[in-house]
Amino acid sequence: MVGVPGKSKGCSTCRRRKKGCDQKRPICGQCAASGYVCGGYKRDRTFILHPASKEVEKAVFLPYAKSIVASLPGSLNQTAVQSQCRNLFWDLYMPQGDCACRDAFLLSCGNPMNWAEIIQQVTKQDHSLEEAFSALTISRVGQANKDLRLVYESSKIYGKALKELQEALFDPKRMYSDHILMACMLLGLYEVFEGPAFQSRSWVAHASGAARLVELRGPERHQHWDAHHPFLASRIPTVYAAILQRKSTYLATEEWLTIPWAKVKHRTYFDRLTDTTTLVPGLLEKFDILRESDSDIGEELIELLNDCKTVQTRMDQWRDGTKKGATPRVQKHDPNDPDGYPFETDLWFENHLFVHARVVYYACSLTLAELADDVVQAVELRNHKLPDSIKPTTLSDVLNAERYASNICRTVPYCLRPDMGAWGANIINFPANLAYFYYQRIGRTEATRWLEKAFENVKRRGVHAENIFTELLLNIKDKEEPNFHLKRESSADTSDSTQSPRSTQSLSSTTTVFIYEDPSKAYYDATNDPG
Repeated sequence: MVGVPGKSKGCSTCRRRKKGCDQKRPICGQCAASGYVCGGYKRDRTFILHPASKEVEKAVFLPYAKSIVASLPGSLNQTAVQSQCRNLFWDLYMPQGDCACRDAFLLSCGNPMNWAEIIQQVTKQDHSLEEAFSALTISRVGQANKDLRLVYESSKIYGKALKELQEALFDPKRMYSDHILMACMLLGLYEVFEGPAFQSRSWVAHASGAARLVELRGPERHQHWDAHHPFLASRIPTVYAAILQRKSTYLATEEWLTIPWAKVKHRTYFDRLTDTTTLVPGLLEKFDILRESDSDIGEELIELLNDCKTVQTRMDQWRDGTKKGATPRVQKHDPNDPDGYPFETDLWFENHLFVHARVVYYACSLTLAELADDVVQAVELRNHKLPDSIKPTTLSDVLNAERYASNICRTVPYCLRPDMGAWGANIINFPANLAYFYYQRIGRTEATRWLEKAFENVKRRGVHAENIFTELLLNIKDKEEPNFHLKRESSADTSDSTQSPRSTQSLSSTTTVFIYEDPSKAYYDATNDPG
């Protein structure tokens, strides 16, 4: 009742608990933070019976006929809704048509094209896993069909899943269960897809929490099928979160690079790339530590620059060693694109597996190239002479930020095509954000405007995608100051990124693909490789 004193406008749960409600939709922040199921904002109607008026008594009444209630899709039967949405989820999430993998060799390996497919074979699921998967599938179907009823239902189940997960993490018997790991990762996917009410800081907190859970489980627990594939899928989100926080990750240690494969015996070509990318966050952390030092660090900076070149060379060797079918082909961009595409060509791929590997390569290469630029400036400001092997003119052949940023943008049209499903927008989120901030820093506005329009278009299909790392990446203005490369005034910004509210959204990928491939199969000369 609007304007009437004493009538609370809060949700029914907050009114019953006598708590202050912030009235956020579809669920309020108070309920989301405390783990309660938000009861919504509808009020029960009160019907008052009174004698009919004279006009009504004189009216002509038609005979009453009992209506027949038809069975509607997505009825209030929660079990039926969950079953229906689970079946629809895969078509909405996974790539279809020409984007789906049809490589006979890859399919013959018998591995899932996405780790989440394992859940379909899991019997007697933990309640947290069941609730997390229901929340994700119902949300995705609701968002894709613009069905607010399903979105609201998914938010209630999401709250239950969070509460179940919290209880499981305090239970020593359930904490190390594979089901709990899967539930944690599925809730990360939910946070990616649910929408713009969520914040990027919470995604980093969630990704860091999932990484911590994997670390506490230890490498030995990730050797068998049900745990090995979710572990592989968790590595790229862990690396991305570590890059944002500029902190090294445990995944780069020898035990985590060997023990989980003790029973598998061989790596996929994606695994070999990820092994190298785990080194990138540690280089960022080393640079930050050196900048805070009061001693002469010229030699250490030169050593760090050599390390950047070494890691990039290893990733380039991975790129040059993949088979020809896994490399992108150059395709002329649609000349009728009304959004002002800033490049002449696109990069097109054989299937979704190969594009995912490439965007990870581009993202980590762009990170290394920008780090190398910062290190070079820091060395020059300290009046140290760079060796000929790592002078800027020489380094640009290996560490070229413009090349990697443009390749990310040229890959966006393929990832955002409808046949790539929600998964396409998911895997390009983080790389596209890195490219966006690179072009924003150098002042190339036509590229940033096009990226904004591209993700605005995909949001109309029910896939939320926004530029979200403003508060987490290094401040662009700070990098223009000379003392940025000398010494940081405070490290509070990087440490603050771990403190975040419960609700989250991110463009970053929470899913990684894994395929078995003979490392020596079909190597070729990659001299003319466009990517």
